[in-house]
Amino acid sequence: MNTAAAIDPLIAHSNRIAEIVARVGASTVAVIGRRRAVASGVAWRPGLVVTAAHVFRRTPAAVTLVGADARSFAATLVGIDSATDLALFRLADESAVTPVALGDAAAVQAGHFAIAVGRSGEGDTVASAGLVNRAGGPWQTWLGGPIDRLIRLDGGIYDGLSGAAVADASGAVIGTATSALSRSYGIVVPGATVSRVVDALLAHGRVGRAWLGIGAQAVPLGDAPGAAAAGSAEPGGLLVTSLAKGGPAERAGLRIGDIIVRAAGSAAASLGELRRALAEHIGQAVTLAVLRGGVALDLQAQVDEWPGERRCC
Repeated sequence: MNTAAAIDPLIAHSNRIAEIVARVGASTVAVIGRRRAVASGVAWRPGLVVTAAHVFRRTPAAVTLVGADARSFAATLVGIDSATDLALFRLADESAVTPVALGDAAAVQAGHFAIAVGRSGEGDTVASAGLVNRAGGPWQTWLGGPIDRLIRLDGGIYDGLSGAAVADASGAVIGTATSALSRSYGIVVPGATVSRVVDALLAHGRVGRAWLGIGAQAVPLGDAPGAAAAGSAEPGGLLVTSLAKGGPAERAGLRIGDIIVRAAGSAAASLGELRRALAEHIGQAVTLAVLRGGVALDLQAQVDEWPGERRCC
């Protein structure tokens, strides 16, 4: 066997990965907060850097951005969306860092190669490579943030790589890395989610979330009286277990023990479905199809913005 011939492909593969890391790394910065908390940041668009919000939750504005060769960049905070663990900064010099080339997170499958690329506080490019452990459909974070697609990496995220760019085998960036949305795995926030949050932060400085002011749990409808009359083709609904005093649901006449079957014309068999149904209706009145003691009725509720988002940023 020709040992040199066997090694050559390994060297070529290693060099290819290093090229990808260098190219993606040119679009990354270190984001350093008080007490030397460090995350990676990605130039998402000209003059705009996204990073992981959880690293700077208490002091989001007091940060320093560091690029290659330990160059520091002046930047101001645009806004934070803790529900998707994203923060957005605007560079004083729009041309200081070249934006990444975006790929297609929708094409990612379990077993695909993934490279997280970021930057150390000293300005060095850092990287970690592995496989996509799981790829699935849309999901909600524990804070209610909608994520377009579940992309889970095969391990945790090294310190400093939260907020890093995650690239596929071609070097195209499919999203950003975070350690805050799962206890055991690194999570990729897909590019579509990042772009949507960036748009909202640029427009409003925050990401509004729909709020009815209820506590609820999913329950099966089965042959519950009135289910067909309520227009439900779904197997379940949401049993209202609590009401915020003076909240939208209470004002609409909703009662504890009611079962929400549909909201704004869409199924509401889970809290995730309810959030998605209301997401585009903040500030508007929607119809809630409800079962109350076996009787189907419609209630008109004004959808408010989640108060926690108004206090944030």
